[in-house]
Amino acid sequence: MPRALVAIDQIDRDRDILERARTFAIGAGTPLVVVALATPDEYEEVERTLDAIGQVEHTNYDEDAVLEGVSGEVEDAANQVLGSAVDHELRTVVAEAGEQAAAIVDIANQTGCDHVFLSGPRRSPTKKALFGDRTQRVILDFEGYVTVAMS
Repeated sequence: MPRALVAIDQIDRDRDILERARTFAIGAGTPLVVVALATPDEYEEVERTLDAIGQVEHTNYDEDAVLEGVSGEVEDAANQVLGSAVDHELRTVVAEAGEQAAAIVDIANQTGCDHVFLSGPRRSPTKKALFGDRTQRVILDFEGYVTVAMS
């Protein structure tokens, strides 16, 4: 069964694309793969926070706990927006912004997705040329449908 993937990195900005993916998934009768995107800096910030909490609680948090901390907000939003109406699974990607497009395409291919939903920033062509653009890379590299919500 074909699936769709929705990539989320800022839930405040990306809630709209999650809702659009929900509508698509219900209409197509397809499950969703929800990908929580984070940078190594965000991962390290959660790791430091959990280390500080662990010192107070006299416990240690493992890598799974850190990944859960990184993706927790996305998972909460996915459960809230999708509920029981759409079967979904959560994947977490920790990669530099420039490497996230490849990770999105890889997960989409590995999970049999034929549609990707993601948000794209409104940026000038000059900024795209200088800094690259995750959305543009996904559009060029993914061999399926891509829906982009411009934020």
